[in-house]
Amino acid sequence: MALGMVVAVGIAAVGAWRARGVTSGGQGTTAGAGTIAAPVDSAVLEEQVAGTPQPTELSAVPVSQVAQDAGTASSPAPTARVLAPVIPVGRTMLRDTMVAERMGDTVRVSFDLLLSRTRRPEKFEAIMRATLPQVYGAAADSALRSLPQGSVARAGDLIATLPERGLRISAGDGTTIAVWPETRAGRDGPLVIAYRAFASQ
Repeated sequence: MALGMVVAVGIAAVGAWRARGVTSGGQGTTAGAGTIAAPVDSAVLEEQVAGTPQPTELSAVPVSQVAQDAGTASSPAPTARVLAPVIPVGRTMLRDTMVAERMGDTVRVSFDLLLSRTRRPEKFEAIMRATLPQVYGAAADSALRSLPQGSVARAGDLIATLPERGLRISAGDGTTIAVWPETRAGRDGPLVIAYRAFASQ
């Protein structure tokens, strides 16, 4: 009985000594290189993991959606419509034997013919309405349809004022077509024989 108690006490002492991990000097060691880490309590480990921020879960996106998003991101922002002549640079024959000459973005329409040159605002307006759509296309045609008849006469004197000041026709979206009549000397005074047109915003 006494021997059994001695063995039990000895085993307990050895276990305590191993748990403390003593050195030859009798002092406890600090955790570091060469030490054996104590096992971690599973309950403590679960608690630590639960408190750690988890990685963000990535959602799968269909390839078609990725392509669509990429195309949307790379598409340029819509830009304002720019009205430009539809005829090429150089000389172009229009209907009724009239001639348009495009130089960059400016177009000169000439009608220095016996039945076309004029001093009358209504005749010049009729020529302008007939030729501007041939130069600028459907946008000019639409703009002229909304322009009240007699607008040229109300804009100023065809011979004395408009060749210098010009007149502007709204084509929508902030775009305008500016028109300047051109004159030359005639037997009974100046005659309008052409106009210059330029579209701008």
